[in-house]
Amino acid sequence: MAAELLKKKIQDLMKERDDALEKGDTLEGELNQMKEQLLKAEFEKKELERRFKLTEDELDNQSTVRNDLKKKSINLTVEDERIKDDMKSQVQSINEMEELIQLIDRRYEELELDYNETMEDLNAL
Repeated sequence: MAAELLKKKIQDLMKERDDALEKGDTLEGELNQMKEQLLKAEFEKKELERRFKLTEDELDNQSTVRNDLKKKSINLTVEDERIKDDMKSQVQSINEMEELIQLIDRRYEELELDYNETMEDLNAL
């Protein structure tokens, strides 16, 4: 009877051992799944960090481009004002030249009249 009791105890212990091994295998499988999920999460984190870095770089580049465009716009505005001033000066110079030409034309006509009168006076003598 002690042998049967001992045999029963051994069978119970073996069943407990088998149950523990099965539970250990299940826990090991769950641990492996968790490790795999952790690796995936780390990969996704690195990918998101990379994308964020790219986005940050793109924003920096856009900011630089925007600042460059602002500078160019300011320079173009200054150049446009300079060109307008130059054109105003040229128009003013042209107007002054036209006035001078008109003055010369009037003076020429006056001189021509004086010459004609003088020639008529000389011919009359």
